[in-house]
Amino acid sequence: MRREQWHLTEGLIFAHFAIYFLTTTSPESRMALMLWPGQVLARPWTVLTFQFLHGGMIGFFFSMLILWIMGRPLEEAWGSPRFLLFWLVSVLGAAGTAVLFGQPLAGDIFLQTSLLFTFATLSPDMELLLFFILPVKVKWLAILGGGFLVYSSFARLGLLGGIANAVGMSAGYVFFLVTRRLPSRRKMAFKVKQAKGTAVAVAREALAERRNLAWDPQVRDLVACLEGGGEPTAEDRELLAELEAAKDPSVTICAPSEFGFADDAVCRRCPGYAECALRRIAEASGDGVN
Repeated sequence: MRREQWHLTEGLIFAHFAIYFLTTTSPESRMALMLWPGQVLARPWTVLTFQFLHGGMIGFFFSMLILWIMGRPLEEAWGSPRFLLFWLVSVLGAAGTAVLFGQPLAGDIFLQTSLLFTFATLSPDMELLLFFILPVKVKWLAILGGGFLVYSSFARLGLLGGIANAVGMSAGYVFFLVTRRLPSRRKMAFKVKQAKGTAVAVAREALAERRNLAWDPQVRDLVACLEGGGEPTAEDRELLAELEAAKDPSVTICAPSEFGFADDAVCRRCPGYAECALRRIAEASGDGVN
């Protein structure tokens, strides 16, 4: 499947690596990026940066692993804009709850859980290698992993911090449940292509109808003239040349008996009108006027 020009998943992973390196080499920067409810107005960036902080190498590793294994396929299926909304709803849900409860917040455990539950809902029987050895279906991993993540959240952050993380997890997952009926990017692209095709067909049909209606009176007059023994005028020959130039070899025309000029609804919009009209004129002349 063709990907978009920009990829949020890779961007998030890069940001996690950069901030992890920054906080490892400069521990005081962690305090500047952490969400402190009483200082949100003074440091508004912390409503987003708090989720790039990690407690250690192991937590950082598994966080990036979940984001890559589960976040990237979701972005592929949804498209980057929808995945961005999913991420923002999760992050701002956790940040808003933390501010409401006056609870400092750091880490992205809420996003990991939300990704895990969402991915498990979409692909419950997909198998992943737990610790790179034991094959486990995603649905069981979501139950076990989700329970552990929630427990560790409450154990590490306490009741209020755990609630903030749980709300962040719930916000992302609820967003997924509400929007899961929306068509995927692939389906949307197909529908857009289908709509464009329909619009082009309608436009071509309308153009053919205007052109055929403009020709029809002249064709009728020429047929009547020829059937009455008359001769084509200079204007008639210009019409014949115009009809000849407008013939479309890709159009299969109907039988001669089915040509009904513009009175027939099909003929009125048909791109093969020019060829049928020339055939009708040739019949009227009796010797194939061209």
